[in-house]
Amino acid sequence: MKKYLIIASSVLLFACGAKEETKTEEITETVEVNITKHGADITEEGAITAAEFLAKFDGNPMEVKLAANIMEVCAKKGCWMMVNLGDGKEMRVTFKDYEFFVPKDAGEKLAIIEGVATMDTTSVEELKHYLSDAEASQEEIDAVTEPEYNYAFEATGVIIKEEKITTSNETH
Repeated sequence: MKKYLIIASSVLLFACGAKEETKTEEITETVEVNITKHGADITEEGAITAAEFLAKFDGNPMEVKLAANIMEVCAKKGCWMMVNLGDGKEMRVTFKDYEFFVPKDAGEKLAIIEGVATMDTTSVEELKHYLSDAEASQEEIDAVTEPEYNYAFEATGVIIKEEKITTSNETH
């Protein structure tokens, strides 16, 4: 009997002293920022938000550096882009003296643009040209019958930022 008691005590001590293996999972996110510059060599420093721009802009020509999300880019050459100003407003950005273009796949990326903002009348002919550049249907192009009064921007330099987030899991 003593023998069984010693064996049972040994098993109990061994069981209590055994370490339980625990596994942990570590999730890491890596953010890669790709920046391209077009036109004049500008920096991000001093750029205002679209909301700040709308609050300051009175319709008169204004030199400004602005950060805004790109909505659309000319599908043929990258010779213009539309940026989102918020509140349902957008602004067409062209490039000074047609000296540079932006990548055609820059849509939905962040742009820092430096140049002059104005209010502009876009003729029917020019609106139809822009729709053609954007590969709109002939029906959409033919529907344009009146000029538009809208925000316009002539950029001297553009920075385009794209963030890519990658996630990885490691088990330890």
